[in-house]
Amino acid sequence: MWEPVLHNAFKVYRKYKKITTAIKGKKYNLWVADTLQKKRTGLSIINDLPKNWGMIFVYDHDVDNGFTMEKTKIPLTIIFLDKNFNVIDTFKCRPGQSGLLKPKNQKYRYVIEI
Repeated sequence: MWEPVLHNAFKVYRKYKKITTAIKGKKYNLWVADTLQKKRTGLSIINDLPKNWGMIFVYDHDVDNGFTMEKTKIPLTIIFLDKNFNVIDTFKCRPGQSGLLKPKNQKYRYVIEI
């Protein structure tokens, strides 16, 4: 009997909270990175991302630290949002891309990676 194989990301992030939101008219399921360890890990430990899935990084206050793709193995779009969920900046990133990514001269409260 055939059984579907669970996508590796579903195993890796099984204990994360999840939310669903619309981004540019598409419905996305996002794992919630709400601890320092989850934020440090992000999506860097998976080799592929299920369709319409991603991660949201949640901060208690506005921050301006940068994100890096150096250990990430998949292409991502990174969306920086303010406390009212307005888009501040967006970056299309390559796996292993070097350098810090963050909005210029503006703090953010949330980051979505899809």
